[in-house]
Amino acid sequence: MSYQDVSAGLNWPSQENLDVGSAGDHAMLIERFSGRVDEIYQKEALAPGMWSMIPLIGTDTLSNAAMGQPTLSKVVAGVEPTPGEIEVGKMIVQVRQPIIAKIITGMLAEVQDHLSIGSRTPMNFAKKIAKHEDILLLLQCIKASLYEHTTIEPTQIAVSGKGTAGILAQGSTVTLATANDEKDADKLEIAITTMHQALSELDLDPMADGYAFMRPEQYFTLLKSDKLINSDYSAGNGDFANAMVSKVSGLPIRMTNRILNTADTFSSNRTADSIAKLYAVSGDTHYETSATEAKCKVIYATSDTIMVAQAIPLTNEVFWDQKTLSWYIQSYEAIGAAPNRTDMCGAVFAA
Repeated sequence: MSYQDVSAGLNWPSQENLDVGSAGDHAMLIERFSGRVDEIYQKEALAPGMWSMIPLIGTDTLSNAAMGQPTLSKVVAGVEPTPGEIEVGKMIVQVRQPIIAKIITGMLAEVQDHLSIGSRTPMNFAKKIAKHEDILLLLQCIKASLYEHTTIEPTQIAVSGKGTAGILAQGSTVTLATANDEKDADKLEIAITTMHQALSELDLDPMADGYAFMRPEQYFTLLKSDKLINSDYSAGNGDFANAMVSKVSGLPIRMTNRILNTADTFSSNRTADSIAKLYAVSGDTHYETSATEAKCKVIYATSDTIMVAQAIPLTNEVFWDQKTLSWYIQSYEAIGAAPNRTDMCGAVFAA
């Protein structure tokens, strides 16, 4: 009798109905769940503590007023001084589109679940929504750096060189000269320094509470700069062994991949959770990423750069539906953002 003839008659403890074969030999073995659930790691949200969300109740529009500087005139004896004028205007943000993350689990699934979906899922939903918040808010910071005010009535006319409400200065932007300059540490540092100088020339304090947000590619490009990691220059600012640079041109750095680097429009064939499709209604361009905006490599922003309105705060719900005999798990919110103070932001764009 051959070896195969003998093996054909063997009984394995884990066989099911004498099913013999590489798969059937272990059919009755029960897996052991380690209790560990591997989830997608996501960085902490940037928005909390950076931008405050103003409650928006009873309307879909929030506005901030802007006021220009008064004019000075000299006093001449016996002559009534000529009164001056002060420019006033406003910036607005609208909230028109809630976003939601939602799943439904059946009655039996709840009993058989060993992943604790009911407790873990809302937390993951909140992380996902927070990530999209960051993308949205950083996008609005980029838009603020490029914003040029346009009058509404009687005709739409661009107010040359003016940003917020046609009164405050435009954002301080720098465009790199040639392709791939954003991958050159020296050229990128010079561009950021030029942007910082432009902010300082406005007689403002751009160091108040701002950060230079940049994508990982630009952060690690700066990490290769001898000036930023050399103890003779950096004074503890950079540490090559620990892969760390905390400041560039005096501006604190925050590395994030939540700066969009591809165009995203309402009509483009992007994923369903693109920022444009999530926050915009048809024809709305306020949440689209243009080709120019997608070239942003570094964005400097403060808490005043944009205004954020919140019609529905982030809400997590887990409830049982008697009709469908299912658990509903969902997280949702409704926010909007728009440029506010254009003079308190700057950006570096690729060629």
